[in-house]
Amino acid sequence: MKKLLLLFSLTIITISCSSGDEDAYGIFNPPAWIQGVWKDEASGATLTFTNHDIKYTTSGKSFSFSRQANTYSQTLAQEISSTPNLYVSDFHQGNQGTIFRFNFSKTSNTRMHSKGHLPGNYVKQ
Repeated sequence: MKKLLLLFSLTIITISCSSGDEDAYGIFNPPAWIQGVWKDEASGATLTFTNHDIKYTTSGKSFSFSRQANTYSQTLAQEISSTPNLYVSDFHQGNQGTIFRFNFSKTSNTRMHSKGHLPGNYVKQ
């Protein structure tokens, strides 16, 4: 019984001590080729793709799309396409059902084009 209580306590402590990383929200699953930091050539804004999140940073402010979707709608992103050269995913923002589509296509190993939400030409950093 003591071992069971100890195991339960350790589980609670582990869950309570999360790193604060937005990956914990985990609604996206970007493919390996897109993970990392990409900078928009025109605006200088950056997109950071992690295992389970897409983060947008501009003017020193960062925005986590996984956190946003979990905060307002509790809806998972819907992956439309994930190939070696294309990543397309939809997510809902808020209870009103507004849908945003990310559409990223790899044009070289260091460049990609976005024609969905957050359009532009991005260079891998």
